Amino acid sequence: MYNRIFLYFCTPIYVVYYMSEVRNYIRLPLRSLEKGKHTFDFSVDTGFFSEFQNPEIIEGAVEISLDVEKFSYFMNVVLTFSGTLTVTCDRCLEDIDIPVEDEYLLSVRFGDAPEEPETESPNEDVIYVNAEDEEIDLAVYVYESICLALPIQRVHGDDDNGNSLCNPVMLKYIINN
Repeated sequence: MYNRIFLYFCTPIYVVYYMSEVRNYIRLPLRSLEKGKHTFDFSVDTGFFSEFQNPEIIEGAVEISLDVEKFSYFMNVVLTFSGTLTVTCDRCLEDIDIPVEDEYLLSVRFGDAPEEPETESPNEDVIYVNAEDEEIDLAVYVYESICLALPIQRVHGDDDNGNSLCNPVMLKYIINN
């Protein structure tokens, strides 16, 4: 059976992912994980981002750390990541490397989701999973978090003299038209 996950990013695009496809990038054990604190480290690269078919991310290399604290009926996951993504400059259309770094809190609750959502911390995302599941795939959550760390406007910076580092030919064309 397919699980559909609808995502909305800063650009008005809805994307549907089918999680039945094989992705072994970021899986956390559920049942076999002992209570207490655990750390899992992952690295994702261009192949990870190409799985999601987002043309905005050309290349990427991101280091991910998941700090997990498991309790009887839930676990808290702190997602920390840092790395670099190559995207297209909004001004000159050349490739630009953008550093990304952030931290998110995810709460994984075991059991069925309540009919009425509980009041959660505004900085906390909650996922409900079946208590019998062996593992959880966090690839979509990690991907979404990394994309949200990208700035809205992606342009080359300026040099020490205040001149743009964008492609000068393109800048000349923009200014003359």
